[in-house]
Amino acid sequence: MRSLFLRLLVSLWLAMALLGGLFAVIHARAFPAEASSLRRRLSLRTIELRAERALACAEDGRAGCDEILAPIDPRDLRVAVYRAGELVAGRAIEGARGVAEQARRAGDGVAVEIGEQELTAVVLRRDPSLAAVAVGPVRSPWVFFIMPDTLPYRLLAIITVTGLVAVVLARYLSRPIRVLRGATQRMAAGDLSVRVAERLTGADSETLALGRDMDRMAERIEELLETQRRLLCDVSHELRSPLARLNIALELVRRRSPPDVEPAFDRIERETERLNGMIGELLTLSRLESGRPMERTERIDLLSLVEQVVEDAAFEAEQRGCGVALGARRACSLDGNEELLRRAIENVLRNAVRFTEAGTTVEVDLERAGDAAELRVRDRGPGVPEAALDDIFKPFYRVDEHRARGAGGTGIGLAITHQAVLLHGGEVGARNAEGGGLVVTLRLPVVSEG
Repeated sequence: MRSLFLRLLVSLWLAMALLGGLFAVIHARAFPAEASSLRRRLSLRTIELRAERALACAEDGRAGCDEILAPIDPRDLRVAVYRAGELVAGRAIEGARGVAEQARRAGDGVAVEIGEQELTAVVLRRDPSLAAVAVGPVRSPWVFFIMPDTLPYRLLAIITVTGLVAVVLARYLSRPIRVLRGATQRMAAGDLSVRVAERLTGADSETLALGRDMDRMAERIEELLETQRRLLCDVSHELRSPLARLNIALELVRRRSPPDVEPAFDRIERETERLNGMIGELLTLSRLESGRPMERTERIDLLSLVEQVVEDAAFEAEQRGCGVALGARRACSLDGNEELLRRAIENVLRNAVRFTEAGTTVEVDLERAGDAAELRVRDRGPGVPEAALDDIFKPFYRVDEHRARGAGGTGIGLAITHQAVLLHGGEVGARNAEGGGLVVTLRLPVVSEG
């Protein structure tokens, strides 16, 4: 039982149930039990037997009847016998005449009167003109609690009341933990704007202090990430101008240089283009991570878009000695930014073409699953270690530094794909395929065809 709520619930429930049971035991020890139907008959029979004894003692004229009939224990019944309001046997009991008359008039020949003492009158079966009256201590109004006849009701009352109290207390005591857990889940999902201190009002001081510390941590992380995004964006912008000037200078030097240095200039040009492309990807990633909504949305034919990207990727794959094939095709549409989705799909396909083995084919399938479209891209490459399947969508993450750099990757493409899909309300994931290779799945919400 790992749930704090269940632990609190069971602990409080058992504690209160044991307390109720202990109360019942103490009550049973402190008060005489109320007679059940069987015990009531036995009690009435006891009164009759004692009355018979008192009558026998009085009829025989034996001396010392009071001593013989005196109760052994203060809680024992003291019995007197009356006929027509006159004492026949035993010691007179205050108020007994009225109770004896009530018993004669009662249909069952029994009458009970409770005042300072409890009087019970029984009409004797051998002589209906005689009524025996017994006096005893007044029973507690709560004595029903320990009666065997009411055991099911008592158990039901204990379980119901203690259960309700335990549920309320358990929910109240575990509420701060639920609030903190919900906040950490939102933070893990990327929502650093969550704050919990205000929702913990009324909690204990330790929990409230933990909530405030958590708020400060979230604020600090949010500031650091915002600073990082701003730095990344600013640096990328600032690098664009020197690169532009470098390209201009390169063209000027190329015109005045001998032909034998042309390969070196070509290499410089390729590297500057690569650097310029990386800067563009950094700016795109920074814009996506800023959390701003898409500037423009439109209805997109996803199948048509995938076919275009596959056609472009197939041309690049031919240069590498491999191919790209579109298998399952399902027409579907969604609302979003077409250029952003194009880049997201293109990054996955180009990554697959880059790492698939020569002579193999990258398989692309577009299918409909409920209210979402699933685009699966499978290559025939070496795959990715299981521990790194989620990390490949992080910026600049490389599974194999040497292999990734040799393949020309920047480590930003899949991060852009991840952010673009999230911006469209979808999700992206990767898994190693049976038989080798990596399968990247893009799941995007689509509009109804009707």
